[in-house]
Amino acid sequence: MQVFILALEAGLYPTLLAAVVILLAQPRPRRLLSAYLAGGMTISIGLGLVIVFALEGSNAVSSERSGLSWTSDLAVGGLALLLAVALAMKADQRVVQSRQRRKSAAGKAPKQKSGSNEPWSERLLARGSVPIVFGAALAINLPGAAYLIALKDIAAGGHSPFIEVVMVLLFNVIMFALAEIPLAGLIVAPERTTELVGRVNTWLSGHGRDIAVGLSAAVGVYLVVRGLARA
Repeated sequence: MQVFILALEAGLYPTLLAAVVILLAQPRPRRLLSAYLAGGMTISIGLGLVIVFALEGSNAVSSERSGLSWTSDLAVGGLALLLAVALAMKADQRVVQSRQRRKSAAGKAPKQKSGSNEPWSERLLARGSVPIVFGAALAINLPGAAYLIALKDIAAGGHSPFIEVVMVLLFNVIMFALAEIPLAGLIVAPERTTELVGRVNTWLSGHGRDIAVGLSAAVGVYLVVRGLARA
């Protein structure tokens, strides 16, 4: 159960929804979104299985009280709490504003290039090429903190190899739900799906910081408490 709670947390990140919004605006949204899902799941499931079997083979997580188990919980949980505090205090905005003031004081005008302010991943996805979208998904969907913690838990669970594979697959199905649901919607009701995804993206744009603060704080507290209990 804990693993799948982490899957829900891992799936609620803006990058995935932003990718879906960009791909839905392209001429062949179904093919492009399928390519993105294929690339994202290929790298995520492949690396996930490698990490699980590598951890299991190293005996580093042979028990809940192993050093890797509780120290990684405390480290990632602490980072999640720091992130929650930084987001709540809008430290990221202050850093960006400080950089802009320094550039202005130095007399350096920012270069204005079309799309230069967009992340490289969004620029690649907007090209509308199936191979490029697949390759971008491989680079974007490397395992994050919540996924790594879940992989550690799976490796330490004492499951059979078959069950471990199933758990990794289910984790990824949950984590990529924000792309899987729109893809299914494109088959059943494409126009309605595009409209709904746009609304969700607009809502998240206005509430994304609050959601990120809440999720980071909840995951941070959970991991720190679990780490202390296992120490």
